[in-house]
Amino acid sequence: MTERVTIGNRVLIGPHSFITDHNHQLNGIGPISLQGCESNPVSIGDDVWIGTGATILPGVKVGTGAVIAAGAVVTHDVDDLDIVGGVPARHIRSRRDADLASDNTEVEQNQEAK
Repeated sequence: MTERVTIGNRVLIGPHSFITDHNHQLNGIGPISLQGCESNPVSIGDDVWIGTGATILPGVKVGTGAVIAAGAVVTHDVDDLDIVGGVPARHIRSRRDADLASDNTEVEQNQEAK
């Protein structure tokens, strides 16, 4: 298994966070130690903030400018500029919201360039 974790530029990762591209398989009632592992790549975009103690599981893509709340367990993709939190992590709001917007010019330019 040679999957990997890719982390973009200017990413803040809080202490005790866990990002993994591997997980144990669970196939029936046989011995767990003999059921092997599975892997899926993880991608973290640019300008992401991952809060303290967050967990990001295999196969997740975190979009540019996203925020992962402290203690969140991310099991699904996170869109650009979204804020997620909880167990499992759920959408809280977008950084595009007027009350949070300060200067997203660079993020928006990066998105337009894609």
